[in-house]
Amino acid sequence: MSELLTAGLVAATKSKSTSTLPLLIIAVLIGVFYFFVLRPRAQKQKAARAQVKAAEVGDEIATIGGLVGTIVSEDGDRVTISTGNGTELVFLRQAIGRKIQPDSAPDEHSGVDGDAPDGETDQP
Repeated sequence: MSELLTAGLVAATKSKSTSTLPLLIIAVLIGVFYFFVLRPRAQKQKAARAQVKAAEVGDEIATIGGLVGTIVSEDGDRVTISTGNGTELVFLRQAIGRKIQPDSAPDEHSGVDGDAPDGETDQP
């Protein structure tokens, strides 16, 4: 009788260990998905929000609709943006898609004052 009870306990123990393996695999896959997909996306969104909040008067920005302009004034959550032709538009700050960073160094292959690179001339 005790042998039958011992065999039943061994069988129950084996079935429990095999049932936890799929749960462990699923938990590991969820962890990997979080660290390689969700966490980087959240960090990018956080950095973008910080960049939008840091935009101030004089910065060139692009709105989520694609309008490019320069911030000329701020009033709370509203910003006034001046476009190239002198038009001024008022947007909510959350409509700013990104701050446009000016190029810090000119391209080494471009010519000076509009000249063609490598000594070539613009004339045929």
